[in-house]
Amino acid sequence: MKKRLVLAGSAVLGSLGLTVSAVPAVAAQTGVTIGCDTNGSQDLIDAIVDANTNNGGTIKLAKRCAYRFETSYDGTNALPPIASDIKIIGNESTLIRSVRGAEFRILRVEEGGSLTLKNTTVTGGFLNLDPDEADGGGIANEGTLKLENVTVAGNQVSGDGGGISNEGGTVTLYNSRVRTNVAFNGQGGEPGDGGGISNNASGTLTVKKSTIADNTSEEDGGGIQNQGILSVEGTLFSKNEARDDDGAAINQLGSAKIWDSEFVENRAGVDGGAINSDPTNTYTTEITGSSFYRNVAGRHGGAINNEGRATLKRSRIEGNQAGTFGGGINNEFEVGKETTLTLERTEITGNRSAGPGGGINNWQGATVIVRGGKIVKNLPDNCDGDVPGCYNL
Repeated sequence: MKKRLVLAGSAVLGSLGLTVSAVPAVAAQTGVTIGCDTNGSQDLIDAIVDANTNNGGTIKLAKRCAYRFETSYDGTNALPPIASDIKIIGNESTLIRSVRGAEFRILRVEEGGSLTLKNTTVTGGFLNLDPDEADGGGIANEGTLKLENVTVAGNQVSGDGGGISNEGGTVTLYNSRVRTNVAFNGQGGEPGDGGGISNNASGTLTVKKSTIADNTSEEDGGGIQNQGILSVEGTLFSKNEARDDDGAAINQLGSAKIWDSEFVENRAGVDGGAINSDPTNTYTTEITGSSFYRNVAGRHGGAINNEGRATLKRSRIEGNQAGTFGGGINNEFEVGKETTLTLERTEITGNRSAGPGGGINNWQGATVIVRGGKIVKNLPDNCDGDVPGCYNL
């Protein structure tokens, strides 16, 4: 027997000579649980259809159940696109695409829709379609998406956002994990960006107390590709890879504020072993109380490659490597843009580059401002270019 959301509502009926008034539909009641049986996946589909029709509701999954989807609901998504205000309480259950060959993502939130997902794993999504339709291997969002204690892992896409894509919406991750997702080069399209998460120019992405690890992009942003507004707090970025371009942990093209986070053993094929900072327009990159360890760039900026305005406060850059310039940081002048790197009480130590600027490489036309901290024990030298207070022994 299929389980559907129970609706609460009433109608005010008119009588002869009185005006008839209708009461708007009321949101579905909470407490509907989807069983862990052979009908569970279809029951979940039905429950979402009912919630979309009736202004939303709360759906509870069975504890530690795997809801498997062998075919897509609409050709692209395992579940009906979220079009109302829906909350799914996962109880440590998993939503998974279970058949090889069938290509679809798990979830999509439409513009105007809102999904709160808790205690759930989203895995196995795979899309290799027209690149314009193939963003978001696990979840595609155009509305409001809130993830709390959620794992998005093992999803793949030929467009952007192997795990999650955010196209003009708002995404918030709290105490969640985005791992082992891939944005690859698909059928005649451009190489994928944002192995873990892609946030477009009109999107807002907030990540708190989470882990972004082991994700891969064919081009930019192994962990996160950001073109919009990004806020990161208390988050670990580990072993992400941008194979053929920039920003292994974050490719930062919009506005970014990062607090109290760690960047460990990320690897970029070109620039920015952890972060490539190239903000557009008047945007900036602000990093506070964060650490960068053992990140690697094939070309410039073992930890950070900066081509805009970036500020680091009370941070530490240690043991990073670059294949050419800037083992710790490469500060590169770009024609038509202001390139300013400001360091406040930041330590840059034990980094290495094959060319000049083991600690910091500052290009002609770019500016470095140093307010406290130290730049020591880098190889082959501490700094190359004009870096105030930096000395090579």
